[in-house]
Amino acid sequence: MASVQPVPAEEGQVVEPVEERIGRLVSALGDPTRRAVYFAVRRGRAGVTKDDVSAEVEIGRRLAGFHLDKLVEHGLVVADSPRRPGRRGRPAKVYSINESDDLSVSLPERHYDLLAELLLEATSDESGATTAEALDRVGFDFGLRLGTAEVASSSEDPPASSSEAVRRAAQVLSGIGFAAKVDVDAGIQSITACACPFERVAFADPERICGLDRAIWRGVLTAMEPDAGVAGATTRALGDDECRAELSLP
Repeated sequence: MASVQPVPAEEGQVVEPVEERIGRLVSALGDPTRRAVYFAVRRGRAGVTKDDVSAEVEIGRRLAGFHLDKLVEHGLVVADSPRRPGRRGRPAKVYSINESDDLSVSLPERHYDLLAELLLEATSDESGATTAEALDRVGFDFGLRLGTAEVASSSEDPPASSSEAVRRAAQVLSGIGFAAKVDVDAGIQSITACACPFERVAFADPERICGLDRAIWRGVLTAMEPDAGVAGATTRALGDDECRAELSLP
C-alpha cells in the first residue's frame, strides 16, 4: 500500500474531534450489512441507486434504503436526486461517497473493514478500561488469533528459532497491510512497517491507533514465539523517521 501523508486542515476548516470521528465510524459501520452497503457505494464510482445496492449486496430494496440513509446520516455517503430528461415522476436517489471525508476515501476496503471491527470491539468493552487499554487488548487478541491461525494452516513447520518466528510474523503483518520487513542492527532484531493499514486515523490519534498497531504486532509475534516481546517502538505519526519495533527475543 502506498504511503499516505496526513492532510493538514485548510484555514477556517472545522476539524472533527478524534473521539467524535471514531464514534461516527463505529456507529456507521458496526453492522456488517451496513459495511457491505457502504463498500458497494464506494465501488460505484458514478453513484449507485437503492436497486443497485439491493442487487449487489443481495438484500431487500427497503433494507438497502435504510442502510443507505443511515450512511448519509453519519456523513459517509451523500444522496442526490438528479432529474433525467424525458422522465416524469420523482427521480430516484443516487448515492455516492462523501469525498470531503478524507478517511472514507483513503483506506482500502479490507483495512477499513478491519478497523471498524476492532474499534467496535474496543468501544463495546464494559470492563471499565480506558479506550487505549481496550484497544491494546483487542489488538493483541486479534494479532494472536491471526498468528495462531497462520501457524495452524501453514504447510511450513512451526518456527524453529527466534529469527524464523520474526520472519514469519513479518509475513503475517504484511498480509494485513503493514508491508513489514525484518532488520538486524548491532545484533538487535526489529520489525519495520513500510506502510500502515490505518495510517489516516493514526495521524489523527497516534497514541491509541499506533498503540493498536503495536498490540497487533505483539499478538502475532507471541503466536510465533511465546517468549518474544517488543522492547521499544517508534512511529511516524509521533514524528519519528519510521514505524519500527525493537524486539526482545529469548
